[in-house]
Amino acid sequence: MDKKLLRMIAVIELLAIFSTWEILAAFSWFPTYLSSPLAIVKSMGELWIEGDLINHIGSSLFRSLMGFLLVVIVGITLGILAGYYRRVGTFFNPIVNTLNPIPKIALLPILMVWFGISDTTRILIIFLTAFFPCFVATRDGVHSVKQVFLWSGQNMGANAFQLLTKIVLPVTLPKIFDGLRVSLGLTFVMMFSSEIIGAANGFGLGFLILNADLGGRTDYMFAGVAFIGLLGFIFDKLLLMIRSRVLWWDVNKV
Repeated sequence: MDKKLLRMIAVIELLAIFSTWEILAAFSWFPTYLSSPLAIVKSMGELWIEGDLINHIGSSLFRSLMGFLLVVIVGITLGILAGYYRRVGTFFNPIVNTLNPIPKIALLPILMVWFGISDTTRILIIFLTAFFPCFVATRDGVHSVKQVFLWSGQNMGANAFQLLTKIVLPVTLPKIFDGLRVSLGLTFVMMFSSEIIGAANGFGLGFLILNADLGGRTDYMFAGVAFIGLLGFIFDKLLLMIRSRVLWWDVNKV
């Protein structure tokens, strides 16, 4: 199906959902605490005018992107090594398979004891949450490289490093980006979770939402959620743009 048609269908669906929501709210068929799309947009404008929103967004983005940067560096590196070198995979695979199912939010109290209620704690819990999808996708991507490609490279005289950089990495890149998209979404999820637990400096969208809840401002709560969703959408699109540039040869690129 044509991409423009798919985008048009998506826009129509969103318009239908928000229009229905607005109409139901206007006729008081929705509880007042659910607000309405127009009320939420108005609240987003109010938060922007008040001036503190920039500090909230900046603090949240710093934590999310620092955690994601660590995922990109550590997750991809270890994933490639674990997939390419059997001994490295033998060492890491049992650890990853054991820790992956554990809810990472359960580790937050331990990190708070070690590092206090700080950005270090929040960045680490974001990293631990988003690391596993990136690692697993990268490792499995390396495993998906057909042996015939490696044999062909060896027959042409390529050494182990050349096989890794010229064959394994290009074939693995689509899987790596798939893992990074999942990890990116998780960074925003865990950013919110880490900020509403033990918020100390008063800045961050999670703190904004928690404070709005305590003050009974459900419209501000929804506005904070909308800002998180908007940021996640923007950075997901940026990642897709990078993917499209890097994987210019991929017929399945977005």
